Amino acid sequence: MPSVNNLSCTLSIPFGPSTRDASLEADLQDRLDRGHRVFAVGDVHGHLATFRALLHRLQLGPEDRVVCLGDMIDRGPNSAGVVDLLRSHNQVVCIKGNHEHMACQSVNSDGAFEAWSPWMKRGGKSTYGSYIVATEGDLYEARARMRDDFIWLDSLPTQIVLDRHRLVHAGYDPGIPMHMQGEKEMLWIRKTWYKHDAPLDAQRSVFFGHTTTTKLSQFAGEVAFSEHVLRDGRPAWACLDVGAYNHVAPGIAAINIATLRTIKQPTLRCDRWFDHRADGRGRSGTWRVEDGRKEALVADSFGLRALANRTRRASIAEQNALRELEQAGLMPSQTLEPTDGGHEVNWKKGSHRLAGPTSFRIYRRRQESVRASHHTLSPFGRSVREGESV
Repeated sequence: MPSVNNLSCTLSIPFGPSTRDASLEADLQDRLDRGHRVFAVGDVHGHLATFRALLHRLQLGPEDRVVCLGDMIDRGPNSAGVVDLLRSHNQVVCIKGNHEHMACQSVNSDGAFEAWSPWMKRGGKSTYGSYIVATEGDLYEARARMRDDFIWLDSLPTQIVLDRHRLVHAGYDPGIPMHMQGEKEMLWIRKTWYKHDAPLDAQRSVFFGHTTTTKLSQFAGEVAFSEHVLRDGRPAWACLDVGAYNHVAPGIAAINIATLRTIKQPTLRCDRWFDHRADGRGRSGTWRVEDGRKEALVADSFGLRALANRTRRASIAEQNALRELEQAGLMPSQTLEPTDGGHEVNWKKGSHRLAGPTSFRIYRRRQESVRASHHTLSPFGRSVREGESV
């Protein structure tokens, strides 16, 4: 087995063999053979809005498929929402990444959920917090949902092998026969893999994530391709983790594995938990990390602070709406007891006049045989005759 120096994992964590899904591989290969598109997508890391935007840009046909290369959770603001989307979207399939591997250690052999401390220290707090926010602060329901989702994540394959392509999260160890490699190599390896000086599979291009391309200096924020090529001219590998929170050009990238055409969706403003304007006044400036933060704000107080902030923003929005309705002449006639959804309000038309013009005329069309009377309509809905004061 490779030494720890070959890997990015220094945790005391159980490793299993590699797993594949034969039916999934057959389905993807059949779609490629029939000319449909299969996209590989790099690390999403809980950036739900940006991932949705990327899926929209792909303009998927009904027979197209998307393969997420692991690390769908942790770090970002809405891992719970990402997993919910993955489990419900019939055109998106996934393989396991090292962050899923860590999260799954929180489910004990008896099925009980207990947050694994090393995972919580490496991005898991934001995932935990996002489930608490998704369940409106119900800790029991949040833990139940995490348990169910993590069991699903643990069932994902560690690699997908097709006729001309391999899809894996981290890569492979060149010093180990391919059939002997397992979770330790496929989910955690870094430099030993992508610095290897020859193609590892002479027939297949390898698509992987895990290592952000900002660490490959000439490819910062962009999809990286190996300098080594296969006999048919295709690159030996392509790295898809362009860094959803990399401070250089953050985003999530997809590649058509047949044509090698790439599409990158920059991280949306609502997902940019990791930076702020350098001058603090909203003007053009350098983006930089705030206080060395490594996770989204939802990690603070396990989501309770984010939940409180969301409630506060909703309250402010409600107050602003009430103020605008009051200015428009609609006044609350009676405020009832608060309900689960907030305050229930009955509305009536205000008694004061609006600023600006207070009357206008509406002329009805004259019929051929009957001359219609002209009327004026007040802004409060009362019809008056022409010339009458409003």
